[in-house]
Amino acid sequence: MSKRLTTSLAIIVPLILIIGLQNFWIFFLMISIVCLVAFFEWKKNNFRHPILWGFTLIFLYFWTTVNFIVASYAHSDVVSNISIFYLFFIFILNTAIFDSFAFFVGSNVGKNSIAPKISPNKTIEGLIGGFIGVIIFGFIICHLFGLNFWLIAICIYGGFLAFFGDLLISFHKREKGIKDTGSLLPGHGGILDRIDSHLLAAPQMLLLAIFMGIL
Repeated sequence: MSKRLTTSLAIIVPLILIIGLQNFWIFFLMISIVCLVAFFEWKKNNFRHPILWGFTLIFLYFWTTVNFIVASYAHSDVVSNISIFYLFFIFILNTAIFDSFAFFVGSNVGKNSIAPKISPNKTIEGLIGGFIGVIIFGFIICHLFGLNFWLIAICIYGGFLAFFGDLLISFHKREKGIKDTGSLLPGHGGILDRIDSHLLAAPQMLLLAIFMGIL
């Protein structure tokens, strides 16, 4: 547990600093490095369809969408209560909170498995716990930043996508008989282990935030 906490701090502190700088090119470099390592892990573990699935998901979908939206709004003159960098960080936290609540509730009261052949520890009770966590988080963020309460709906949808993103990588790991995609992050596994939930969720959450007028 101490190893996981230490690694978590080593991840989140630089992320907060990068977001705080609100410099697109530093942000771009961070996202690019993370995606390159994640794709390397996909290839290294011989997961299915490295180009059709891996490259498309990591680069054509996640990397392209996130960087395009952040670049478009990084120096926007549109009046908003929150910058695109902070909003991205909120969506990253939303996914982390969903995963944490789902894990805590599922570990303690989870009995009904959702996908026993892919990820036996994922339960209906854990899924409900994850949704409760992001609803509470959404309410807090809307109150703190004075944002449109449509953000709560985006947070719920983001949790839904996070679940399927996690399940997708779990499927590949189960197929190859491995626990982690790598060992770069002690106590957590590889980069792909840590961003699996974000890959599907973050781009669509950003797009919905624009569509619903959050920005």
